[in-house]
Amino acid sequence: MNTAIKYQWMMMIRSKWLITFAVLFAVLSSTVIASSGHEASGVFTRSTAALLNLSLLLVPLVALLAGSLFIAGEKEDGRLSLILTYPISTRSLTFGLYVGSCISLWTVVALGYGSASVALFVTGGTWSTFLFLSFVLTIVLTSIFLAIALFVGLVASNRLQALGISLFIWAFFILFYEFIVLFLLSVVPKQWTIFLFALSIILNPVELVRVWTVAALKSSALFGPQLYEWSKWAESASGQLTFIAIACIWIIVPLFLVNMWLKRGKRYA
Repeated sequence: MNTAIKYQWMMMIRSKWLITFAVLFAVLSSTVIASSGHEASGVFTRSTAALLNLSLLLVPLVALLAGSLFIAGEKEDGRLSLILTYPISTRSLTFGLYVGSCISLWTVVALGYGSASVALFVTGGTWSTFLFLSFVLTIVLTSIFLAIALFVGLVASNRLQALGISLFIWAFFILFYEFIVLFLLSVVPKQWTIFLFALSIILNPVELVRVWTVAALKSSALFGPQLYEWSKWAESASGQLTFIAIACIWIIVPLFLVNMWLKRGKRYA
């Protein structure tokens, strides 16, 4: 297992485009924070909201591409078939590939938020609770999309197909999902609003992290009076535990599918 983790981490961290993204994310994060400079503790400002949106936009894309293209490449080049012949359980291999990928992307995210923190202090700002919370939840978001990416890489027959599927998933969750939800909210009866709103959060990890951040900062009033009761629940301990449980499901289900897929491949290796 440790060998699989080390192998995955070393292979991904050497990726030139991943290094490029790390630099780009660090520069953009610093610029976003430096443009405002002074952060109020624990609340949203224009810069903190922009930093969150930047993470929600870029991190899923990079996680999907990094994870799926790497696994699809290993599969296409035959290295994955070779690894499956080794005396290692599919569960250990799945865990090793996933953890190695996570460590690589977590490093990139940490670099971005570290640069943002430096920019904050340089511009005379004070430490914001939001920065730490946003960092933690961005790590969660990275973990979710990497789990999805590993499964995409195994399903895809080659790198090009993995690229296409990854871009489609990213576009659906980031670009099209909100329009679909808004359309449904405009046509369903009002008594279904809360149920549909909650369901839309469960079915999209990006919205899960966005709403989770707002609720954790006790800023759920942003959702408006119609969702007041739901907002108070989301801010409570039970609401926060529910968010954690949903995030865990988003990670566990894809990894379970990855393990089953590898087990089938090991049988025929």
